[in-house]
Amino acid sequence: MSAQLSPSPLLKAFQDSYQELVRFIARRTGSTHDARELAHDTWVRLAERAETRETETAPHEGAARAYVYAVAENIAIDHLRRRQRSAERFSPAAVDIEAEPAAHGPSARDVADGVAHRQALDAVDAALRALPPRSRDIFLADRLEGACHAELALRHGVSVKTVEREVMRALDSVEAALHRWRGEAAPARTGRRRALSALLGVCGLGVGSATLWQAWRQWVPGYSALLSTPIARIRTQALPDGSQLTLDAASRAEVVYYATRRTVQLLAGSAFFEVARDEARPFVVHALGHEITVLGTRFEVALQDGGVRVAVESGQVRVRSAGGEERTLGAGDRAFIDPVRPLSTSHPAGPAAVAPWREGWLDFDRQPLAEVVERLARYSPRPLRVAPEAAQLPVFGRVRIAEAGAWLRLLPRSLPVRVREDDGADRALVIERRPS
Repeated sequence: MSAQLSPSPLLKAFQDSYQELVRFIARRTGSTHDARELAHDTWVRLAERAETRETETAPHEGAARAYVYAVAENIAIDHLRRRQRSAERFSPAAVDIEAEPAAHGPSARDVADGVAHRQALDAVDAALRALPPRSRDIFLADRLEGACHAELALRHGVSVKTVEREVMRALDSVEAALHRWRGEAAPARTGRRRALSALLGVCGLGVGSATLWQAWRQWVPGYSALLSTPIARIRTQALPDGSQLTLDAASRAEVVYYATRRTVQLLAGSAFFEVARDEARPFVVHALGHEITVLGTRFEVALQDGGVRVAVESGQVRVRSAGGEERTLGAGDRAFIDPVRPLSTSHPAGPAAVAPWREGWLDFDRQPLAEVVERLARYSPRPLRVAPEAAQLPVFGRVRIAEAGAWLRLLPRSLPVRVREDDGADRALVIERRPS
């Protein structure tokens, strides 16, 4: 994406007051667990409103916050009413033999909801059965098992890109089936997928469909986004639970939130995470088949030199390699998961910054020149190349990203190299070893 999209005033108000909002709902429902679920439903309702009313005049900050709390309170009241009806159905009650049956009362609506959702799940089941076996297997493993895309690519002998396409293909089929169930024509996908929870109409359902809906939410995400950054751009994205993800330049990540877990697949580059604590839903980052699990902390994950680098600024994370090795990292700890060597960890003696690119710097500690130049290429409008004979020269120091061009021109003062402009059409800068 060439520009960072700012959230709507309502979604921004939700993000800014998420923790306070959860406490507000918990005071009304008496359950912190229910409060988190209802806060999620509040976000879905606000996202729908933001999507369908983009042309309206944006409310001021105070009005937006008041509207968010009003929506949350209404959803909490509906939840309490459904819970009370459920309790009444399973509690002894006096029977009035003179009373006429209420054909359109709450229980009738609950039965209707249950039938409607069984029809919806039947439609989804039919859509999945119509998929080719590989598409269906990949989708179900992705949603039911939580298998990462790299693992599924190895399992089926295909590329990660193919796995991504198969998952999106299945999601399109499911979404189309739900649109048909609602009596709507399935719109062409534009990259901004409508939440499947909105297609099911969860916010207005009765308790009769609660079991079906909970089963559905285990493997269909309530929120998903594919985030990317171009060369020389950094993007910060607020997530619906109050977490925040910052993508480095030329990076890509897929974020998917389920009812019981939050997942991120780092597909390219580097990302820094500020994770809101949610003990009911672990936060897991997948990268090249490895897993980094956390409940609440600040840390960086980067794809580097064929492996994965993890650096923790605060809190703790658990790193698990594709081979099954596990390490727990605390503040200041770092780990590198190499595709060949065992998982290694370190704790720098000095106050080494985590993800210094957020502040416009890059730090290198005796890293190969080829790796350093590959890193700088994320910010360079011109291609950068290193000749093989210079690739392993060690680089030590700090580079200001905005002055990377000047740093490259001065590189021959510290290393036995020369920098020249290639004669090709791309005008690439080539770094080669200087003749003795």
